[in-house]
Amino acid sequence: MRSNNEEARLLWPVEVTVGDVVYPPGSSLGPRIQPWLQFVFVYTGQITLQLDEYVYCIPANSAFVLYPGHQEYFVFADDCETVHSWVHLDFVKPDHMLIERLQKLTWPLPLSPAMQQHMHDALVLKESTFPTASEILKSLGMQICWRYIGEGEQLASKNGGLTHSAVEQAVQYIYEHIAEPLTLSKVADVVAISPAHLIRLFQVQLQKTPMAYVWEQRIAMGIKLLEQTGLPVGTIAERCGFQSRFHFSRRIHQAIGYTPLEIRHRSWRIET
Repeated sequence: MRSNNEEARLLWPVEVTVGDVVYPPGSSLGPRIQPWLQFVFVYTGQITLQLDEYVYCIPANSAFVLYPGHQEYFVFADDCETVHSWVHLDFVKPDHMLIERLQKLTWPLPLSPAMQQHMHDALVLKESTFPTASEILKSLGMQICWRYIGEGEQLASKNGGLTHSAVEQAVQYIYEHIAEPLTLSKVADVVAISPAHLIRLFQVQLQKTPMAYVWEQRIAMGIKLLEQTGLPVGTIAERCGFQSRFHFSRRIHQAIGYTPLEIRHRSWRIET
């Protein structure tokens, strides 16, 4: 039986590093051997990942985990920039129960606003000179890990019985078609259930309606693109499914109290 001290050591990383990057169309990375437990958040674009002998296609608005010791080769979208961030957790020896829980989850997961917020906080802290910044960053790294596990296990929960997969399919469809005109009827048709039933499932499992979820994801994606890219506001509005630049600006301001340009200036630390 492990002591409490040993268990705590296995669940606390020696070091956590974070970063974000914008890859031009057609870029690639690797091959390489993954040295850490790594969480990757994909905001825009697409990643085709060769992981050992298998190939996976990972769309925008996805989160996935990579494990130490595996060979990886990344190819990024040909037709647009791919924006993603990552967090490395370096353990002396990863806890096997933690790894087992991660490996049981759907892969990749939908990228939620909560996960994005944790990553945003970690990226901001990376630049900090605060005396305990490295320890706070370790805590944030573990929050990202546990949030990922919690959301993955919630998706896989049998609470919704056989119907939980309909929500998962709807969420994936929304992520893959976020730039398109999405309606409740369209999403319900895709997962082959009635709009009323889809609303009930979303409210039980995600505590919101499907269309509230759509707009939440559009706003979160828009904020991320404002912070992470130099794309024009009108282009971001179009990529996120807003009817116009004005519509985008209004919804963003209603959500967080800032205009798109104010968000960009605050993120880039530009005085106005």
